[in-house]
Amino acid sequence: MRWAAYCHCESCRRAGSTPFVALFGVPDEGLTWSGPVGTYASSDDVERGHCETCGTPLFYRNHSRWPDETHIPAVTLDDPSAYAPKAHIYYNERLPWIEMRDGLPKYDGTGDDGTRPKSDDEAHG
Repeated sequence: MRWAAYCHCESCRRAGSTPFVALFGVPDEGLTWSGPVGTYASSDDVERGHCETCGTPLFYRNHSRWPDETHIPAVTLDDPSAYAPKAHIYYNERLPWIEMRDGLPKYDGTGDDGTRPKSDDEAHG
């Protein structure tokens, strides 16, 4: 696992039908899927995957930004408790009724894009 975070961006919220998505990133090398996986282009350079049997969202890929990485929703794991988020990303896009004071850093972007982390108090003014 390269990273683990809660994503609050509108795109992930809509794709997951949830107020935020717990994701983690893994290298594409060695990643395989079993079962019927469908994909669609949700925007430029973005591919999303889902189970063709039940429709469960399985992954997100942005080929231009992270060309060798796949982002996977933690709840798709057999044991999601093995996953521990380390930050919130796109926290500025969160729904107005979400206030998470969990001590994790909160980024207005992804952190790897130059955005700096905010504390709980700074993020909630």
